[in-house]
Amino acid sequence: MKQSIVTGMGEALWDMLPEGKKIGGAPANFAYHISRFGIDSRVVSAVGKDTAGSELLENLRDKSLKGLIERTDFPTGSVEVEVDEKGIPCYNIREDVAWDHIPFTPQTAELARQTQAICFGSLAQRHPASRSTIHRFLDTMP
Repeated sequence: MKQSIVTGMGEALWDMLPEGKKIGGAPANFAYHISRFGIDSRVVSAVGKDTAGSELLENLRDKSLKGLIERTDFPTGSVEVEVDEKGIPCYNIREDVAWDHIPFTPQTAELARQTQAICFGSLAQRHPASRSTIHRFLDTMP
């Protein structure tokens, strides 16, 4: 029996925390953590053709996370995180970044046909391009 694929689709970005940057984005983190349970998982997102995008891809490779991460002409996403004097975080989420423009490619369609479960990001639906890709992916799934 063929093993099911679980896909995390949407935001893959850098969280710029007071202590340094870490990979962020709920769908990317979901795909990574589910893979730690031995489940065949993929992440679908986009990063820029910039240093931040190259570093993010390298970090995902180091974690052995499989996926379809497209390189776009938009900058790699990031979230500036500040913590106030009460310890409450405040988030500045950059807009019009790579994961706002995730393309639907033939490879994405093939992955959709093999995906049994998906976790997609709500933020990735803020832009029509990624929203359309998420909807097409869902429509293509079995």
